[in-house]
Amino acid sequence: MQVFKAFFKLVWKYKIGMFLYFGLCAMMTVLVASQYDSDDKNSSYSNNSYTLIVKDNDNTKLSNAIVDYLKTQHDVEYHDYTEDELKDLIYSEFYTAYVEIPQGFMDKHLDEDALQIKTLYDTGKASGSFVILQLDSFTQGILRYENAGFDLDSAIKNTKKAVETENFVILNEKSDDSDSNSKLYSLLLFLPYGIMSIVLWSLLPVVLKFSSKDIKSRTAISSISSHERALALFAGSMIVCACVYIAMLILSGCFLKEYLFTEKWYLAAFNLLVFTLVNGAFLMFFASFPSNSMLKAKDVLINIISIAFSFLGGIFVPLELLGNDVRNVGKFLPTYWYAVGLRKIEAGSSFADVASCFGMQAIFGVLCLAAGLAISRVYMYAKES
Repeated sequence: MQVFKAFFKLVWKYKIGMFLYFGLCAMMTVLVASQYDSDDKNSSYSNNSYTLIVKDNDNTKLSNAIVDYLKTQHDVEYHDYTEDELKDLIYSEFYTAYVEIPQGFMDKHLDEDALQIKTLYDTGKASGSFVILQLDSFTQGILRYENAGFDLDSAIKNTKKAVETENFVILNEKSDDSDSNSKLYSLLLFLPYGIMSIVLWSLLPVVLKFSSKDIKSRTAISSISSHERALALFAGSMIVCACVYIAMLILSGCFLKEYLFTEKWYLAAFNLLVFTLVNGAFLMFFASFPSNSMLKAKDVLINIISIAFSFLGGIFVPLELLGNDVRNVGKFLPTYWYAVGLRKIEAGSSFADVASCFGMQAIFGVLCLAAGLAISRVYMYAKES
């Protein structure tokens, strides 16, 4: 129990690095999640909306239809300005265009000398030309339908349908077999880097201090056996790893509400759990080396390990972009099998299909523990001899 308490006191001394990397993971999670739409998947097209001044001097069925159409496309306001004031307001970009429907427009719109809708806009700006083009398309559409034999009501109705953007703008929906990854995959892919960094920054200095010559000597003359000491260190490391895992799972879960408690989520969470526990075993491997030299180089060592594992394992760079030689090297790392397992989960694989990836990560952890015990025995025999 004394070793256990001392272990967590030392862990708390390195809390700054722990919180720093957790904050980095939180920031990356927010950035990745912001690239995805929330629950509503907007698949409709919306055009640019501008502010117009409209004056309807006719106030008939046709003029009201034109004004209603402009309202659906833009922000329509009603003000009385002189022509010079209107030009100044349009030039200053307070308004995009001015539209005035003359009195008697409906009665004469089919005549050869039909009254024209008065418009004011800046011809040098595309926005004004766009608004007038929409207005002309709507009014000309009504005329064409009427010339084809439709009455005014039918002409207005058919023209409204004809000018809807959804009728001529086709949006391609994302298919399940597209190259785009789901939010679950994208958010959980980079978490191994964060977990490995947090575990190494918070636990490696602590474990190395317990492995230092002075502390080992004090432990040797105490009532605590070496096995009890090793068990306390391992148990403390696993508890910290479990806390880091839960924190990461909660952090990602805040942005994965639509995936929570689904089969994909359970498999991905288990994949992350296996990787986190493997980090604890990997830590024991480093604890078996002489601590003095390791403590001096711990900062450089932690960065090299976490970044190298992430690049070679397909965390920072997609596995498809890695060369064959690099991928062959990555197969010896748990990050590689984590990424492969997550890719299979993303594709809809079952537990049986992903179990091999879990097993490969577990084998790495067992090998680290075995190697750490072997190295410790070698150093112990070397000192005795």
